Amino acid sequence: MEKRMRQKIPKLRSKKGMSLVELIVGITILVIVFGATLSAMTNGYSNTIFNADVNKNAVEGGSLNELMAQMVKKQDFADENTCKKYFFGDTVAKDPNSDATNAVHITAQGLFSDIRYVPYNSFPSDAYENQYTIKTNAEYNVKSGAKTYKIKGVEIITSVTNVRGKLTNSSFVAYKNQEK
Repeated sequence: MEKRMRQKIPKLRSKKGMSLVELIVGITILVIVFGATLSAMTNGYSNTIFNADVNKNAVEGGSLNELMAQMVKKQDFADENTCKKYFFGDTVAKDPNSDATNAVHITAQGLFSDIRYVPYNSFPSDAYENQYTIKTNAEYNVKSGAKTYKIKGVEIITSVTNVRGKLTNSSFVAYKNQEK
């Protein structure tokens, strides 16, 4: 009797398709997976762009410092006095930012048109994004065996601003005349 009853009651479930609940659950899972994948791709792309910008500025800052050091080396300064006279004039009042004969500053402007010279005691300044300073009385100690020699020269320090902050580079160029 029970067998007959089962045959007469129509089946409510059909094996031919999905129910609405199964379809909604499936779409929800698909949206969650797609959203997570899209978020990861977007974050990866923005990090790549961010890092590319930082690396570009680091290379430009290093190039700026290297070019300026090469220009200082071409000036072939004999000592601190000739270096100071070139950059600041006889009265130490000449501004390298407005000196049309200063090859070092002109070279810096070739790479960064907005670059400014900032005095050593004020460097780095928050007023400028791209800046440099010149330390005319720089000294470096060089060891050769048991002896240490003081090498005098000019230090060029550059600062380039990028999205992570200021990136500072430094170069040293020895004077032609050194004390024995």
